[in-house]
Amino acid sequence: MTQADSVLSTPPTNTSATRRKILGAIAALPIAAAVPAAAAQTLDAELIELGGRFEPLVDRYYAVHAIWARAMTRSHSENDRKFGKPRDRDYQDTPEIRAAWKEACERNGLDNACARQSAIHKEMKPIADAINASPVTSIEGLRAKALVAFWEVAPLCAGDTEFSFEDAYPFQQLFTAVAELCGLKGKMAATGYELPDIAMVDDDSDDDSDDEGEEA
Repeated sequence: MTQADSVLSTPPTNTSATRRKILGAIAALPIAAAVPAAAAQTLDAELIELGGRFEPLVDRYYAVHAIWARAMTRSHSENDRKFGKPRDRDYQDTPEIRAAWKEACERNGLDNACARQSAIHKEMKPIADAINASPVTSIEGLRAKALVAFWEVAPLCAGDTEFSFEDAYPFQQLFTAVAELCGLKGKMAATGYELPDIAMVDDDSDDDSDDEGEEA
């Protein structure tokens, strides 16, 4: 048994040259593997830079969105207590209701939150469009694409507690980016099918927060 232990624990001396070759090959593997990743990052340099600019805007947007949601909920609750819920009213709108709503929006900070959210949205939109239009070859670049989808699934209504998955456009864009990164775009094209043409919402009228500032 002692002899067997000795044989197992002692490497044969006549394989040292082969062992050196193997170790040398293993040592070279990380370097060889790093080349494609580095090349991909170089190709995606502009996309990654766009993502770096976009990410703090996403954080700011969600922070202001939370303020907007609280202010909207508070303003609606005040109006509902005073005038009843809209569905229970014999009348939907009067000068008194409009005046009370305007005062509540200003006092609760809803007008300010809407203005801030709209300003951030205007800053984000051209960067998001540039990110969506850019090709992707790296995980870092795909992260930039995912940040756009993360922004676009923000809850729509003040009382929502979940991300919004109602609009297919962000996920079509993200799926396309994943397919491109994974080398599947050629396979997709070979099927003869195309992704659906999803119409984009017209953003010329600032952003949807303008409508959110009005009483439902």
